[in-house]
Amino acid sequence: MIFPLLMTACQPTQDQEQSAVAFSLVPSVVQMNVGDVQMLGLSTKVNGTVEWSSSDEEVAKVSKGVVSGEGVGFATITAQVGTSKAICSVYVSGTAGQTLTVNKYLLSLEKGEQEQLVAKNTYGTPVVWSSKDEKIAIVDQNGMVTAVSPGLTTIVVSSDMESKNINVAVKHHWGPYQLVWTEEFDGSELDRTTWTVEVNGNGGGNQESQYYLDRPENLRVENGNLILQLRNDGYNGKPYTSGRINSRGKKEFLYGKIEARISFPSGQGTWPAFWMLGNRGSWPLCGEIDIVEHVGSRPEFTSFAVHTQDKNGTKGTNWHAGYTAPYSMENEFHVYGIEWTQEEENGCDAIHFCVDGVEYAVVQENIAVVNQKMYWPFNEPHYIILNLAIGGTMGGRIDDAIFNQGEVLMKVDWIKVWQRDEAE
Repeated sequence: MIFPLLMTACQPTQDQEQSAVAFSLVPSVVQMNVGDVQMLGLSTKVNGTVEWSSSDEEVAKVSKGVVSGEGVGFATITAQVGTSKAICSVYVSGTAGQTLTVNKYLLSLEKGEQEQLVAKNTYGTPVVWSSKDEKIAIVDQNGMVTAVSPGLTTIVVSSDMESKNINVAVKHHWGPYQLVWTEEFDGSELDRTTWTVEVNGNGGGNQESQYYLDRPENLRVENGNLILQLRNDGYNGKPYTSGRINSRGKKEFLYGKIEARISFPSGQGTWPAFWMLGNRGSWPLCGEIDIVEHVGSRPEFTSFAVHTQDKNGTKGTNWHAGYTAPYSMENEFHVYGIEWTQEEENGCDAIHFCVDGVEYAVVQENIAVVNQKMYWPFNEPHYIILNLAIGGTMGGRIDDAIFNQGEVLMKVDWIKVWQRDEAE
């Protein structure tokens, strides 16, 4: 959880709960009628008490994972264990108390597929059907929906008294992943056409104790690796020096598999990271994806996080999860990455977090607020950042004895990006 040094609106973070466990609700979307009940389950076993809540109990109530339909509309069911949360979107239809009801509030279709919607109007007057984007889906005046092209749109049915919205997601058909960019850190110098070296002592917005410098003692390329070296030599009022680079305005990516092969240093207080920031707006509106962070106080642990305008580290509400290995993750190479997918389910994006090719967590866009930047800024290009910090809100207490045990190095062997095109 490291914040941008290039943006003046940066704010300090609050420490993450390192023991958070990533889980999701099964199913993640429920369609039901008034009076129906639905049991929700957890995707993985968790330790601790599950606290259940509903965003609108007039639509849906929940008790110990059992959801009951109370009234027509939409509600979000939340399960919380400690600081970890998972949500389920609930659509409730069918009550005589409304003048207009529909049989479904969510459709997920293949291109060319059709589905019949049925509207019931208490007063028997005609209804009018329309699509907000006919390039994605069309609807005739009998309520027959036809999927035209991938994307997300809304079908509206209206009577003299009211109208109802039905979300329609037309699925993408993706081709295979293709390697679109790789950084091997070959040669003897950093490629400045790809990377910008940061020089500052801002503390990363997190009260960190290093000054980032552009000098070989802190940042260099050797033996096919990028080397970021933490030193206790002090500079300009900061007790430590280190290195940080970013690809802003040079290499930015939207969706795909993004991986790096990295060796993290050991030592109390160290805080290396491989992460991404959006390039539109100041933090946290721009969005932050922490692909991996590590702290020397927990050798076996690596963490993942995202920050948005709605939920971020300053508020202490950002999504975060982690992986605890059966061994130390320090001083040896591992592959850390994400698979960042477009409209993966019901028109919503997702980001999957992986270590050595194994997925350990996923965060998904909420269909209730889809395409709203303050909730999900991850449908715009982001650039890459690599840095080695020390101390601060997450690095914690610093033990200077680590500098007596050899060089404190973060090594990056390579970075690779794969993307895929829409299949015909």
